[in-house]
Amino acid sequence: MNGEKKQRIILLDLLRAFAVVMMIQGHTVHSLLDSSYSNSTSLIYNVWVWFRGFTAPIFIFSSGLIFTYLLLQNPLSLKDNPRIKKGFTRGITLILIGYLLRYPTLKIFKLAESSNEQWLTFFSVDALQLIGVGLLLILAFVCFTKFIKINLSVLLFSLTLIVLLVSPLINSLKWESSFIPIASYFTYKFGSIFPLFPYLLYIFIGGLLGVFIVKDIALIKKYSFLLFLFGFGSAIILIALALSNYYGMDLYYNSMIKIGMVFTLFSIIGWASKNMESLPNYIQSLARNSLWIYIIHLIILYGSPTSIGLYQIVGKTQSAVVTIFAAVTMIILMTIISLGIDKLRVTKIKIF
Repeated sequence: MNGEKKQRIILLDLLRAFAVVMMIQGHTVHSLLDSSYSNSTSLIYNVWVWFRGFTAPIFIFSSGLIFTYLLLQNPLSLKDNPRIKKGFTRGITLILIGYLLRYPTLKIFKLAESSNEQWLTFFSVDALQLIGVGLLLILAFVCFTKFIKINLSVLLFSLTLIVLLVSPLINSLKWESSFIPIASYFTYKFGSIFPLFPYLLYIFIGGLLGVFIVKDIALIKKYSFLLFLFGFGSAIILIALALSNYYGMDLYYNSMIKIGMVFTLFSIIGWASKNMESLPNYIQSLARNSLWIYIIHLIILYGSPTSIGLYQIVGKTQSAVVTIFAAVTMIILMTIISLGIDKLRVTKIKIF
């Protein structure tokens, strides 16, 4: 049992660390690389753009998976399970941090002086708000299924299908006359990067897989399970490619491709970690401090209410060589900072 649990943790750490590294390099390259490359016919650049599209789904998926596992692995009742309170705190904290990173003015009591563009930026939904809401929903579903006696995996699977099917409809609605702080959670039209539809897909898929793993952690060590996920993910990708030219099916193309890639990448990382006994400390650190890394690297690149970032100084003006060097440097810097956070960490105030 201990070996299985240890193996499972290795897989999850490796998955989260992979997502963190991809996130760092993706944001760095996007913010610094000369804008002329956006029209480039370079195969390397276009491959990078294609793979970058899977970074957020993997990061969001891993958040849902790890949260659900931590929540369900404790057999205590809801009122006695400390993960209930911690999960609620985690979700609210992520939402608040997401808004603070986009606070429109240095003067907290002079919000009325902010421009319309600053308000739209403040209310736009980014990854932290999305993940925060997604975790709160999973927490609510877990509590709901305990009282109503509905199978959690069936509920999450059903919700995944519903989000997939209704997302095109939600995005096509006329949101212009809606209350922007709320509407921003449902549409791209006001600047949101990760609205709930379709990105809740990846939270729910992660939660669904977390349910299965909690029930049988030996799945992580089974080639048959990893092969099934790889085949299932590949099949979804092939179906998406085959149906993309049919009328109406193109609306589901991006979501299906990303779902397929999430499953295939998870299975590949599972194979890579299957025979590992341990991970280097810096990889564990990156996985453990993903929230801090997310916040710090965004402030360095894009600034904050009290500072400007590299994007404001030299954004989208750098050559490929300089940008690659900057991306590597940023990954190394974030790793060093992460290891420093571990040394300074106070266990008693740790949320998860």
